[in-house]
Amino acid sequence: MNSLTCSPRDETLVIPDDFRELIEEYRKDAIRIRNIIGESAKQECLYLKRFFDYFGPPDSPADLFAVICPDSVTRFLTLYSSTHGPGSKRWMQNSLRQFLRFAYRFKYLRSDISSLSPSVRSWRMGKIVRSIPPECVDAVISNIGHDTPADLRDCSIICLLSTYGIRGVQIRRLCLEDIDWANSRIHFSAVKGGRPVEQHLTAKAGNRLVDYITNGRPPSPCREVFLTLKKPFAPISSSCELSQIIKKRIKRAGVELPDGVSYGSHSFRHAFASRLYGRVPFKDVVDMLGHRDPSTTLIYGKVDVATLKKAALPWPGGKK
Repeated sequence: MNSLTCSPRDETLVIPDDFRELIEEYRKDAIRIRNIIGESAKQECLYLKRFFDYFGPPDSPADLFAVICPDSVTRFLTLYSSTHGPGSKRWMQNSLRQFLRFAYRFKYLRSDISSLSPSVRSWRMGKIVRSIPPECVDAVISNIGHDTPADLRDCSIICLLSTYGIRGVQIRRLCLEDIDWANSRIHFSAVKGGRPVEQHLTAKAGNRLVDYITNGRPPSPCREVFLTLKKPFAPISSSCELSQIIKKRIKRAGVELPDGVSYGSHSFRHAFASRLYGRVPFKDVVDMLGHRDPSTTLIYGKVDVATLKKAALPWPGGKK
């Protein structure tokens, strides 16, 4: 690809005065035009901030659009790809591609260079899921104390992730009214086009929740169960914030995860599904994971070694 210089900006265009206005304009447009949910739009905005910061950050949106060009976008994506994993690259390249389209449509950019940020392909059955080993989960939980609000909150979060295999966003959205203490039931809302999950509230999970809610959770009008530790107390706002909580606890416990295992909430989900697959009816696994499409659950069949052995044919000339 030939090196191109940045196109001169049309000075007659009305560009937002600051980045907060620009981000809010982008967020509303993404929800209205692309029909994505607010949580996804918010996540895209977090990744776009990293893109803005790459340039200094610039003093204003006008300065940003003055330096965005094929060369600068390519350099940024090359650097980002060398320092981040597949999931983060996928989010960044999708967010940047949509932002460049938005900027061209609003005439903040003179040309559409969104194709410079291609999609990151991810084949559903093209990999084996990696999960956190059970002994690592036990080590992390046993290492967390019971003295501070942070201890009580984080221990409860990790216990729920391990017990129910729900997504991190379901932890963040769990509300006080979702816990049916009288009937020992807990409800997790539907996310990512899936189905809601309702499960029996185990004694272990229930005790952790009671301990946090009564002794660690700060007074707040918020209905979400898990809140931040500093005023103003608010729900955990993003998947990145939750992942940092989990990663910190794993590191403090001195646990080194196997290669390829995420330090975020999804490694607990993979462990939960891998533990159940082949041991309970397939339909029950689908329901407990909240999958609407059963084919999504099939990826966990790759770790069901006992069943896979039954499908293997004998090698010709080998031992019978």
